[in-house]
Amino acid sequence: MTPLPLKNIDGNGVIRLPINELNQNGMIFERKGQSAVIGLLFILVLITIASGLVDIYRLYAARNWAYQVAQEAALAGVSRGRDWNSISATGEIRLNADTAIAEAQNIVQDEMNSRQIVGYGVDIRALPEPDGGTIPGFPPQPVRLGISRGDWSSDEPAVGVYLTLPVNWLLLDRLGIVGKSVTVFAAAGVAQ
Repeated sequence: MTPLPLKNIDGNGVIRLPINELNQNGMIFERKGQSAVIGLLFILVLITIASGLVDIYRLYAARNWAYQVAQEAALAGVSRGRDWNSISATGEIRLNADTAIAEAQNIVQDEMNSRQIVGYGVDIRALPEPDGGTIPGFPPQPVRLGISRGDWSSDEPAVGVYLTLPVNWLLLDRLGIVGKSVTVFAAAGVAQ
């Protein structure tokens, strides 16, 4: 009994092995080498897809976080910027515009410092009058599904926060696509 099955031996004493095949030109093809190249290409495609998904996740996570910061800043500006003297004198709620904007700015700055984010942009506006008002051309760029700049208006005292936040890519930075940012707008008002 032999441990390996015997192969047919040609007249010149060469044993034919099944892993090598000859083509018409007499070249030997290694099927193992082809599988390694295909496997490597498949792994590169999977890494590219995974990196793209990470970039999409980063974009949505940055947008959601920036929107939360803008909301928090607008709420802080409205709640801490109330003009209590006006309420006691006239019975109508007004905002102290400077205080409201400063309080909203402090919230944005604290949040950006906590995550060590640089290169962000913020534009905070206040409508201090009891009947609100309108600020033309604010926010400066369209956000959400807007197609052009609009006029921000409110029928109550309000604070609006427009925030632009840079996003770092995993894959797209290596491909030369840089400079992506997220823009959000949030507003809060005081009900009469």
